[in-house]
Amino acid sequence: MKRSHWFEILLIIVVLAIQLYAAFSEAHNFPGNWFIRDDAYYYFKVAENIGLGHGSTFDGINPTNGYHPLWMLICISIFTLARFDLILPLRVLLIVMSLFSIATAILLYRLIGDILSPPVGMLIAVYWVFNFYIQDTFYNLGLESGIALFFVALLIYMLYHLEKNKRSVGWRQVAWLSVVATLTMFGRLDLVFFVLIVGIWIVFRDEPMRYLMPLDILAITAATLLAFVMRLGLPKYYESSDAALVMISIGLIVKIPVFFFMSLYQRPATWKPLEMLRNIFFAVIISSGADSILILIGSKLNLFPSIPRITLLIDAALIFVALTLIRAMVFGLRRTNASLKTYSPLAYLKQHCRRWVQESCIYYGILGGSLGLYTLWNKLAFGTFTPVSGQVKQWWSTFALNVYGLPALSFQSFLALAPNNDFDAWEPASSLINTWNKSIAPFLPPAILQMNGQIRFFVFLAILGALAYLLLLITKKQTAHGLLQLGLIPLFAGSWIQIFSYNSTGYVSPKEWYWLSELMFIIIFAAVLLGIFFGLITRRGRIARFGIWILVGAVCIFWTVQYYQNTITQMTYRPVPPNTPYLSEIPFLESNTEPGDLIGISGGGNIGYYLPGRTVINMDGLINSFPYYLAMKNGLGADYLYKEGMRYIFANPDILKAPPYNGQYAGRITVVADYGSKVLLKLSAPNP
Repeated sequence: MKRSHWFEILLIIVVLAIQLYAAFSEAHNFPGNWFIRDDAYYYFKVAENIGLGHGSTFDGINPTNGYHPLWMLICISIFTLARFDLILPLRVLLIVMSLFSIATAILLYRLIGDILSPPVGMLIAVYWVFNFYIQDTFYNLGLESGIALFFVALLIYMLYHLEKNKRSVGWRQVAWLSVVATLTMFGRLDLVFFVLIVGIWIVFRDEPMRYLMPLDILAITAATLLAFVMRLGLPKYYESSDAALVMISIGLIVKIPVFFFMSLYQRPATWKPLEMLRNIFFAVIISSGADSILILIGSKLNLFPSIPRITLLIDAALIFVALTLIRAMVFGLRRTNASLKTYSPLAYLKQHCRRWVQESCIYYGILGGSLGLYTLWNKLAFGTFTPVSGQVKQWWSTFALNVYGLPALSFQSFLALAPNNDFDAWEPASSLINTWNKSIAPFLPPAILQMNGQIRFFVFLAILGALAYLLLLITKKQTAHGLLQLGLIPLFAGSWIQIFSYNSTGYVSPKEWYWLSELMFIIIFAAVLLGIFFGLITRRGRIARFGIWILVGAVCIFWTVQYYQNTITQMTYRPVPPNTPYLSEIPFLESNTEPGDLIGISGGGNIGYYLPGRTVINMDGLINSFPYYLAMKNGLGADYLYKEGMRYIFANPDILKAPPYNGQYAGRITVVADYGSKVLLKLSAPNP
């Protein structure tokens, strides 16, 4: 069924009409109802300062790189307008974010409409632009997620076209894919794992390795981490996290080549189940044995941290289970082809090695070269290779308690499957699954209800996963190829590796807008299931197909009206009294400080943007300088900021007593005025 360009035009018109209504609404709506997160104002203020010629700085004093670079480049061009009016760039930004949302929705419509069906594509596109969770979390905050999601969708769309023409792909196409992958990475730097997996998908596009190797990489990573967590528990695992990362690195270097030479990457149509099981067994024995020898020798020579030996055994067992499960699922979805024959891994390597190396050099050369130049620029400009914000959050994880949060402390949160929690990467699916899980509780026997809540959640999740796979298995003739064309495997593997990159190191307080490839996977996989459902209905004839179109149209209209009503409620044109401040804190700070004063605030993004005549200094370090971060680590943060001229602090005094501040301000602050839960404090000189 052919896609309709009229739908795309109509989508653009309707969405822009609603968003233009919001963009021209009363000015106070923007800080109060739309751009409400401190993190966004870090971008806005730094971009404004760059536009004014002050350099990459939030406060005009400390150079900072605590942001994702591509979105900052976009913000610079917009927030040069802030010199004329603080709200004007926010109006422009709202439209820019809407354009990214529309563009992403159209890419999804084209991708899903071509592979599955236009009605499914339309439903997904309208859901994308009008779903409250997606818009409120990834677009309306004004953060980097909007542009990053666009490039994720564009990269998946380009992979689809690669899939259609994979035998005629040359170096230019690989280079263009790498350029888009690089832009995706710079949209959000933690998407580096996704784009690395995409490289495997591109280079091995004619081979089963393109989907088996990413899943094996994920299996190696997950098995090692789970082996450590099972052996040590949480939070004790974090004391040995360095050892786990070393073991993962060695495992990837050793295991993947062993899997190749043990014929684990043959075409599924040639597999014989018992022979494959035997190959898996010996591949695990050989690779895990080599891992163990290298790790034990390295530990004896003090090259590697000590690793509990039982962990090596648990890891081997988990790897065996994971490889068996992966190959069993792939075997079930295979396409039978009697003409395919097995091959010698060594001969196959010799035959294809040249092309693999050439294309790897092109793809990873552009990607790695760009990343290398970025890190070098960071070092030269800011004194550190990576954004300071990430280093600060990693440092926070070293405290048993701190005011900004804790690392994952349960198995469910370690896997980022804890609904309504910082560690929930799979919204909106996880909340829906959790609701279903709770809704069946009244029908379960008491023995099951007495089970641990986390165990019951994982059992329910496993049942849903099995049912989804069974549905794919029943309809594999229609869906198996679509799963590859839609890029679900790179999204799935890249998402989980990103999650483990955070939780394996004890990262503190991840935010809901971090999880972009996860959202894209959820949306596309939901489209696959919806496509199966629509396919079963439309088989009944012409009337059923017409009914599907009526249903899709009605749902799209409902979502549109619902979103429109919410927008006009939030973004009113009702005038506010004259001289009403954009933030309630502003008159308080203006009346208790003098023009030109430097005020320290734990976050301070929105106040720093809207407060006139004063300078706000970020105290938590997320948008401050690398030298300040080092001063905080050494217990000298208060002295550092005092030397810069900071004399006031606007914060809850209890925060300053706890990590990461650790009482650095003790004995040096006096109360100036109270403001609810916060207090304006005067900072005195260091004790002689």
